Amino acid sequence: MLGVDDRLITPETIKWVKVGLIAGIATIPTTILLYYVLGLTVDAAFAGSNLLRDWLWILVLLVLAKAGLAWLFRTGQFRASSAAKLNVRDQIYRQVVDLGPGVLGKRRTGEIANTATEGVEYLDYYFSVYFVQIWVAIAIPIFLCAAIFWIDWVVGLWMLAGVPLTPLFVGSSARGFRRISAKNEDVKNRNSAQYLDSIQGMSTLKMFNEDQRRGAQMEADNETQRKTTMRLLLVAQSQFVVLELGFALFSTAVAMGVALYRYSGGFVTPGEVVAVVLISLEFSRTLLLIGEFFFAGALGREVAAKVVEFLNETVPVARQGDGRRPSKSGQAIGVELKDLTFTYPGAESPAIRSLNMQLAPNETVALIGKSGSGKTTVTNLLLRTLQPDAGQILYAGMPAEDLSVAWIREQLALVPQDPFLFYGTIADNLRMAKQDATEQELKDALGAAELLQFVESSPAGLNTMVGDQGMALSGGQAQRLAIARALLKDAPLVVLDEPTSQIDVETEELLNRALERLCANKTVLLIAHRLSTIERADRIVVMDEGTVAEQGTRAQLLGQNGIYAGMVQTKREIESAGLVPAPAV
Repeated sequence: MLGVDDRLITPETIKWVKVGLIAGIATIPTTILLYYVLGLTVDAAFAGSNLLRDWLWILVLLVLAKAGLAWLFRTGQFRASSAAKLNVRDQIYRQVVDLGPGVLGKRRTGEIANTATEGVEYLDYYFSVYFVQIWVAIAIPIFLCAAIFWIDWVVGLWMLAGVPLTPLFVGSSARGFRRISAKNEDVKNRNSAQYLDSIQGMSTLKMFNEDQRRGAQMEADNETQRKTTMRLLLVAQSQFVVLELGFALFSTAVAMGVALYRYSGGFVTPGEVVAVVLISLEFSRTLLLIGEFFFAGALGREVAAKVVEFLNETVPVARQGDGRRPSKSGQAIGVELKDLTFTYPGAESPAIRSLNMQLAPNETVALIGKSGSGKTTVTNLLLRTLQPDAGQILYAGMPAEDLSVAWIREQLALVPQDPFLFYGTIADNLRMAKQDATEQELKDALGAAELLQFVESSPAGLNTMVGDQGMALSGGQAQRLAIARALLKDAPLVVLDEPTSQIDVETEELLNRALERLCANKTVLLIAHRLSTIERADRIVVMDEGTVAEQGTRAQLLGQNGIYAGMVQTKREIESAGLVPAPAV
């Protein structure tokens, strides 16, 4: 009905659009009738009677009806926009969830956030102004010309002659306006992303003395945005001047001149002249509406196009709410990856190719390899945030395609290298794993993660604020809180992405004790970035160029003199030279 993607509108939106449209169109004949009655009272006054006194109640009713319809018109507009705006934000959030970190990790967060916040505000004008007012603006000249024709056909012809000038003028400037509005939206999204990056990376900017240069760059970008915004306003205001002060005044002057000429010839009465002039003034309302919905429509269309483009991005893993949800056994489960191949959108070569790997129940498998070998992609495939192009993943012997994605993720606990902590308290972040956890369960998890002493020594205890992204905690405390969260979840399959790579030796000892408790009686995939971590593994899988290059126990791999043996040899040479430990792999 509204000519936009169905995902951007709801039945509630359509209902209120109809309400606003009906009220807006009904206002026109009500206004015409009001002016015509005023004209009749003028004629009665010329005839020596006081019709105004007799018809005062009719005029009052018409004024009240006009006011009521105007209120309903605006209410319909903004109720429609509110419903649409909430729906669009929900759609964007659901798409963010469906795309997952495997895809979103390659996009700028600030651009998505700007579209979902400021961008959606322009959709407010799009739905509240554009969809309703465009039809009302079309209906007004038709009603007005018909009314003037009914009063006097000569005046009606003169008024009708000027009607096509407005759409011709608007259409002539529409193409350039759309081009400017598209550029303006791109600049705004880019600046928002740049601003968010600068806040999150402020420590790095200051360390490299880049804060001033970055500030100057942002100032230049903001100036670019200001110029494009001013160009938009210039086009809009130019239209207002030409339409409102040009066409509107011209149409009223023509109506008054022709009506007075017809009156001098005895073809119309004084009251009809008054009615014609008052009705002609309503043409300015048409022009004002056109100016409003043209500006709102151009900006709203660009935002709507970007939202639709985002919603059209291919979701790597389709929702499987109706998949199987086997009962949780409480025991470790095995995982098998069979002939997996995966290529990122736009990439020339696969990130994973013909990969085969098994994790037996209660086994700890270390996954190592140089940067870019595919370790992170394997993690995302296991977490079902990416869908393999070919091959199969089996959980406890069951194909992933037959299982609910929610169930699969319930079986997994992830402790990443850089855990994300949400703004809030320690208790809030722990309950991400278990919403109904008791205070004692939270303390037990913190105790097992070697963090309870810190929490109990804090004045606020479990209500200690962790800060934005956990900035109020040290790196080791943040890691242990992530381990406590994983302990609270108690999932049978644990994925560790080198949680000890960026901490000191003393903290590493605490973390290792916490990790031992977390991994007890669990199937563990250990993404290793340094060789010292691998000692806890039962088996080692070495990746190279997206596939398994070698695998086996530590002794077996050392005996093969392959990639792993070369890593160990390099580490020994570095240590014997008195240099720092071997770099991450």
